[in-house]
Amino acid sequence: MMFSYLPYAAAFAVPEGEPARIDAGLVGIALAVAPFVFVALGFISRNTIAARRVLQSMGLLLVIGLGVGLLSPALGAVAGFAVGGALSLNPPDAPDVFRIRLLGVVVTVLYVFMLLVVATPAGVFAGAIVPLILIGFADEYSCWRATRTSNPADAGS
Repeated sequence: MMFSYLPYAAAFAVPEGEPARIDAGLVGIALAVAPFVFVALGFISRNTIAARRVLQSMGLLLVIGLGVGLLSPALGAVAGFAVGGALSLNPPDAPDVFRIRLLGVVVTVLYVFMLLVVATPAGVFAGAIVPLILIGFADEYSCWRATRTSNPADAGS
């Protein structure tokens, strides 16, 4: 994801005192590499409907990335990659996985937004790392919660 996200974020970086401009070459590189992120997530995680999920993830990356990207291009990329990653990654056998993943996506976007406001370089760097990590945390939480609810003897402890 970093190989797609960082060129995209760099395309919108404007040095101090220079007029705003977008580097179309970096945007092109980022958009060319983005499908490989979802292909890797879908097929390496052995998602049974990986091809469909990869196409849906690419569509959501564009729609959500452009929509949220009006606020901040880096934040739009974070939101798009987070939603696409949550969709294309093979879900574990636990109830409410997608709901908890979407909660992780919301937390990711809010966290990166806060960092972009407070410390922009930290927000840009965190945007490249945090989305897939929080999806993993959401999956771990889903599995942990499923084991806690399936074993009533542990509920009292």
